[in-house]
Amino acid sequence: MEGARGAVKVAVTEAQRYLSVAADRADFYLYRLTTGYRPWQLALGSLLTAWLLARVLTAVQRQWRLFCDKGLVQTVFILVKSLPGIRGYAAREQAKMVAKMRDEMKQTYAKGDQPLRVMPSQGWPAAELEAALDQKGAGDVHFAEGTSKVSGTVYFAGAELRKLLDRAYATFAHTNPLHGDVFPSVRRMEAEVVSMVGGMLGGGGNDAPDVCGAMTSGGTESILTAVKASRDYMAARRGITEPEMVIGESAHAAFFKAAEYFKIRLVKVRVGADYRVSGAAVRRAITRNTVLVVASSPGFPHGVVDHVTDIAKVAQDAGVLCHSDACLGGFVLPFVADLGYNVPPFDFRVPGVTSMSVDTHKFGMAHKGTSVVLYRSPALRQHQYTAITDWTGGLYISPGFAGSRSGALISTAWAALVYLGRDGYVDITRCMMQAAKAFEKAVREDIPELEVCGEPHMCNVAVKSAPGSRGVNIYAVNDCMSARGWHLSALQRPAAVHMCFTAQHVDIADDLIRDLKECVAEVVDKPDLAKGGNAPIYGMAAAIPDRSIVGEFLIAFQDAQLQL
Repeated sequence: MEGARGAVKVAVTEAQRYLSVAADRADFYLYRLTTGYRPWQLALGSLLTAWLLARVLTAVQRQWRLFCDKGLVQTVFILVKSLPGIRGYAAREQAKMVAKMRDEMKQTYAKGDQPLRVMPSQGWPAAELEAALDQKGAGDVHFAEGTSKVSGTVYFAGAELRKLLDRAYATFAHTNPLHGDVFPSVRRMEAEVVSMVGGMLGGGGNDAPDVCGAMTSGGTESILTAVKASRDYMAARRGITEPEMVIGESAHAAFFKAAEYFKIRLVKVRVGADYRVSGAAVRRAITRNTVLVVASSPGFPHGVVDHVTDIAKVAQDAGVLCHSDACLGGFVLPFVADLGYNVPPFDFRVPGVTSMSVDTHKFGMAHKGTSVVLYRSPALRQHQYTAITDWTGGLYISPGFAGSRSGALISTAWAALVYLGRDGYVDITRCMMQAAKAFEKAVREDIPELEVCGEPHMCNVAVKSAPGSRGVNIYAVNDCMSARGWHLSALQRPAAVHMCFTAQHVDIADDLIRDLKECVAEVVDKPDLAKGGNAPIYGMAAAIPDRSIVGEFLIAFQDAQLQL
């Protein structure tokens, strides 16, 4: 023991001597380096050196954050593409792609429908205008009641409901809730819609007596509004200035948009084998900068509800807000539960859920352009408002992003809820679930080349290729279904398609199952079908490691859609 202590003492002594010599040498070199310079020159040099080091450190931090968010492969691709020669080549190829897409889109317009590039100098007669509208509409997909071949998209149930909504729209077409003193009717209807939807989702009872909210233009705006309010609430309460948001990889694209708009770092977590986000995954992703965690109820791709109870508990324990996104399922899951199906807890009855989004213009069956954002308390809702006190136009406040809004759309949401009532929604949900369950059962039992993704909690069923040699290219199957008039939603990671059953699909389950069986058999017999149609495009998009290339393709596609 004494020998060990002696050795340690000698080592410490030698280290001290080495550090002393090193310090003396550093002092000598620094003296030689600064000899002959005036004090102001030394001060300026020090400032320039500090500025340069700060710039270098900032650049390193930026690249490190990019690496953490994007991964090694995509980070390398991004850096390579920033080189001048590569950037120019990519721009030329993108221009070719845009030209090709524009030509293809022109083929989708109704025959004889010539684009208007300038406003007519004289207005068209009413009869001529009506004929032009009919001609434009002729190029759209049409179907009889209950026989839609389009996944989701159209949600109305019955001609009588549509007639009532059209009447409501016409009655309140001139109204604007921004002028509540002029149009108190739509102000009252908005408050009533929010109250009815909040009560449907667990608000108003002992668990969440103060649930409140507002109407928006759609699910994306509801999500953006909730994220903005949550960010600002946490900044005010916790002083978080570099906010982060935790979402599952299956969360709606609007959360990506919100992160981009509001400068929030997006932290994505993987779903489990059940396609659901778990509380454990969220717990690992939360940091001191987390302002919001998101649970999908259900996720758009696979129709399964995340483990909301566990996620909300994790958020509550960490002092973080939790949003349950029920844009798709808000007007289905409560009634699915009424029918006796298994529905995991997902609304304000779950402690820790602080906000929700639910679309009245989907399964709520109102006209397109309405949704509801809900909060557990008014204290959180206040952070979605914009109050302007110093404008020369007077005092100004609006509840969300829009100033003027359509009172007509608010009236259609009110009319749909009051006309259908809870019993009406339950009856419609029963029919939708019967169609969805028949489809799910047929895939599981009669189409061995495919399998259902997870255990859907509502009428949104995703299918993918079965593993191993008995599988089939699902995108080629989708091309075959498209040729028969079906419009299924193509998914990725994993490659899949889904069918979202609405009231317009209650009579088509047998036709869908028959066509799917036949298309699978056709792709099995003709594997080369996977080399044509959109299958190679979807396959390539899913396989490209540099997602920015796929993003550029999407931007070019959007540009083409907005051009004549």
